[in-house]
Amino acid sequence: MNDEIKTVLSPRLQVVLGFVGGGGSSSVKVLADIGTDHAYLPIAAVQNGFCEAAIACDLHPGPLALADRNVRDARLIGKIETRLGDGLSPILPGEANCIVIAGMGGMRIWGILSEGMAQVRQAQRLILQPQHDTELMRRNLHTAGVEIEDESVVREVVGGREHFYVVIKARYTGESVSWSEREYFLGKFLVAKGGEDFTAFVKREKEKIDAYISQIRDKSALCNAHERINWLQSCL
Repeated sequence: MNDEIKTVLSPRLQVVLGFVGGGGSSSVKVLADIGTDHAYLPIAAVQNGFCEAAIACDLHPGPLALADRNVRDARLIGKIETRLGDGLSPILPGEANCIVIAGMGGMRIWGILSEGMAQVRQAQRLILQPQHDTELMRRNLHTAGVEIEDESVVREVVGGREHFYVVIKARYTGESVSWSEREYFLGKFLVAKGGEDFTAFVKREKEKIDAYISQIRDKSALCNAHERINWLQSCL
């Protein structure tokens, strides 16, 4: 069953899982997966010994019913509990020392975190995978005293189209952190780590800006776009 679950995980979720099981200041006793959908991630985390137990949360009854079935099929009843609810509301502060929120927009993730800061402050590890608005989410995390400890970018083909996903590992420290504008845009740790997926990601981002820069009329916005192209070019 363990090998079967591993094959189900997408490259994106494999990176998320790697951050759950990666080294750190503490081991994961209880993982909370917010927006769990089919509960593939908590099942894999428990089966690989990356956490002792997990709470799979979802806002919608349909996906949670599928999660229940998958947990039962994996024979992990008693190890993984499913809960219906919005954001971090289904878990109590201190109940989970690792919180995963993946597959949502960056501002949606930030909204969940900001509304559940009591849970965030007592978690020792946050694993976040925004679909977009990553730069703004990085800024908001720092403003709220959440330190970004690591990031990875992963390339994944979905429906014949190539997508890039950024996965962030963070934790609440209460301390103010500030990066440069370039680091917020590109990702401080992504630049330092490099790699094939990062290079491909940079090329894609540059293509996006190149595609609309000729349409920009505002001088400030045009200057900003050129600056970002230069930052991207410096990574190639």
